[in-house]
Amino acid sequence: MATSFKKKASSKPSHPRGSRPSLHNAQLLVSTGVPSLDSLLGGGLAVGTVLLVEEDIFGSYSRLLLKYFLSEGIMCGHSVFLASASEQPADIVKDLPGAVDDEHSSSSRAPPPSSQTPPPSSQQEGHDQMKIAWRYQNLPAVQSSFSNRFGHFFDLTRSMSPARVEAVERVFFNAMETTASSDRELYSSLRSSICETIQARHFSVDETPLQQRNVLRIALHSLGSPLWLEGGGGTDATPTSHSPTLPQFLHSLRALLRRAYAVAMVTIPTYLMQLQDTAYVQRLERLSDAAVRLESFAGSEKEQNPVYREYHGLFHLRSLPRLNSLAPHLPETLDLAFKLKRKKFSIEKLHLPPELSETASRAQEDATPPASGAPRKGRGTEARKTVGGEEAESGRTKTPGSRYIAKHNIDF
Repeated sequence: MATSFKKKASSKPSHPRGSRPSLHNAQLLVSTGVPSLDSLLGGGLAVGTVLLVEEDIFGSYSRLLLKYFLSEGIMCGHSVFLASASEQPADIVKDLPGAVDDEHSSSSRAPPPSSQTPPPSSQQEGHDQMKIAWRYQNLPAVQSSFSNRFGHFFDLTRSMSPARVEAVERVFFNAMETTASSDRELYSSLRSSICETIQARHFSVDETPLQQRNVLRIALHSLGSPLWLEGGGGTDATPTSHSPTLPQFLHSLRALLRRAYAVAMVTIPTYLMQLQDTAYVQRLERLSDAAVRLESFAGSEKEQNPVYREYHGLFHLRSLPRLNSLAPHLPETLDLAFKLKRKKFSIEKLHLPPELSETASRAQEDATPPASGAPRKGRGTEARKTVGGEEAESGRTKTPGSRYIAKHNIDF
């Protein structure tokens, strides 16, 4: 019997390029360019939020995170808004890392020999030769890195081609070219430029058509530094406090992104502010949706510490986003560290190496021959004992250690 019934096909929602809904709170996510950082944030960076990156002392690793953020946006076809006061924004875009699977990216050095991935036969042979205790064979392997298949993978030895960069919309804001005389005027000009970009390029939620949805990536480099006139021209600043202009700007930026298909990464040198006012830094963290801090080992005592010899710094999660939920996504551990390899930057779980100093010292003590007159250790010899605070009948002189044991009545 013929029927006219047809199953209605479910229409998939149209998401912007390079985005996906979160499995935790159904929030639209984009990648930061670093897979391990995406995993720590709950799968990615939510659209309409602000990520605060507290810079390391030299600012090299935070600048690298900003490049990853821009490179991921260019590979996904997102529009880019870049603001900087220390260097030309166009120079930052010219030095972005290229994607691994991008044929247009140029390599700055020759590719290494085919020793990165050994053949399966050699891997299986090495696995068969490895012998461990039977009680540990059924335990799962420890994963130091965080796995996330969202976004692209980038190679620091390759640079992104100019044709790929010019294919996306780019808006630059150079703070050195403005005529602002105070931080209030400078941040007001920056906010007006961001607001104008959102309205002119139709990134607003209410004005963007369904078929033309795209994401605007906003990268603000080293806000709050003296180059942004922080503390130099603020009329509300005092010698013991900071100007309230930067917290006001973050508050207005966060409200502006809530109604737009945009996401922001802001780097701030908080190490310049923590020495004077720690509460000011905590206020900046609360005004952001997520905050991370990079603690580099360069120039510190930890650089020579053998415990951290495999890492370049510690990675601190100051706050995590709580969107459409009562509690944020919590990673497996908060003991994190980062390392910079030749080709990539990664965030891993902090694993301390085995402590071998005590074993080595014991081996040296055993190998050292005893001095003349000292009791020799060996089979058939007995240690001296103290009974009731007096030494056993041996005729030997009391040592300071035996007097301490007898005085405090320590039993073995």
